[in-house]
Amino acid sequence: MTHLRRKNIQECAAGVALLLLAGAMLVTPASAKSRGGAETSASTEPGDSPSDLADLAEMAEPADLARIKAEIAALRADYESRIAALEARLAELEIGAERPPVSAAAGAAETPRDDELASLREAARQAAADVARPDPLPSMAPAIGRERNLNRLNPEISFTGILLGATLGDDRDEFAFEEFELDLQSALDPFSRTRVTLALGDEGVELEEAYINYSSLPGGLDLLAGKFRQRFGPLNRQHLHALPQSEYPLVYQTIFGEEGLGQTGLSFTWLLPKPWATANEMTLELTDGENEEAFGGEEFEDFSILGRVKNFWEVSDSTYFEWGLSGVTGKTADDGDSRVYGTDVTLSWQPPGRTKYRGLTWRTEILRSERDDALGVSRKALGGYTYLEGLVRRNLFGGVRLDRAEDPLDPDSYTTGVVPYLTWWQSEYVRLRAEYGLFEREPAGASDDRFTLQLTWAAGPHKHESY
Repeated sequence: MTHLRRKNIQECAAGVALLLLAGAMLVTPASAKSRGGAETSASTEPGDSPSDLADLAEMAEPADLARIKAEIAALRADYESRIAALEARLAELEIGAERPPVSAAAGAAETPRDDELASLREAARQAAADVARPDPLPSMAPAIGRERNLNRLNPEISFTGILLGATLGDDRDEFAFEEFELDLQSALDPFSRTRVTLALGDEGVELEEAYINYSSLPGGLDLLAGKFRQRFGPLNRQHLHALPQSEYPLVYQTIFGEEGLGQTGLSFTWLLPKPWATANEMTLELTDGENEEAFGGEEFEDFSILGRVKNFWEVSDSTYFEWGLSGVTGKTADDGDSRVYGTDVTLSWQPPGRTKYRGLTWRTEILRSERDDALGVSRKALGGYTYLEGLVRRNLFGGVRLDRAEDPLDPDSYTTGVVPYLTWWQSEYVRLRAEYGLFEREPAGASDDRFTLQLTWAAGPHKHESY
């Protein structure tokens, strides 16, 4: 087969030479004719002698002769390149013929694609061998325990501090830690969570709150069981560090004591299915009468019952209105009856898109205390507060609160007060407040004033919750 191809190439080369000669013969008559118009076709037929070609070359013009030579040279170069390519191909075939014969399947596997597949199969066999190979030192493998997962069961820990610097009216200045609060809270399971709050002050450690909360009961019910701050009015539920002023309103302190109302028992809160307002909430609490001011004290075992209805209206995109009714009743230490009723309204305005710079809140609450002693003597006292607070610039609030509270045991004695203040929020966790308070007691005519700087900070997830 190789010999046949070599023969073909030689024949092809001979054909090329003949074609070159024929081209020269075909071009020359036209050139001669154009030169002199003489008939020369009879002497330029194929098969004439080289002497005829020389004669024709002598008859041609020098320019035509140069062109013809150039054309012949181009044809020669073209055919020489083709001959070279054919010879190279022939050499490859000859080398392939000298290799040992292989089967058709083996030849197909030698293609680049099959080489790649073969390498992948080999890598897969190596990997399978590594997996199947037993660990030479199984006892030396690092031990992986589950101890870290136990950290997820730890409760969230928060800490809140309140530092006061006060200038009192009796020419006495002092710094005092008003309260440290340690708060622990954790989810117990998908249905309940717990929270414990310890208050550390000058009088020692006090359990402020400790309860378990079921917040996903059927029908929108929420249950607290334990000791908690009760939902009387809009401010009693809040902790001391979350109040809009440095202390609870004067009427709270007069009726329930400085710390407000917090007792042990059960609290049910029901989010009503929107009967008349944007949102309605009803609360019923059954607790021990532990409050020393309104009821029998910590050793007292009679229950007190509290009820509250809160109604919320969304007046516009920037304004909401809230109205609530509260009432609590129980027994006093001398087996008398104690009842406290209250009503509160809140109007808040916060323009959308400007809530960090502008805002206004007005809140008013009126309380009435009724106490009947064992002899049937009834005492009725009235009190309340109102305050207006505005966001005057970013993080800076200014406000003023007015107080009036009659003594539940002596309604003819009452105290009035005015409390202007400025509150600057350094961040969500740190707050500085400057507050002035002027209080007058009637009919004694005694007055008391003080200037207070309050620094409050909080660390952890429990911050200044306003509920």
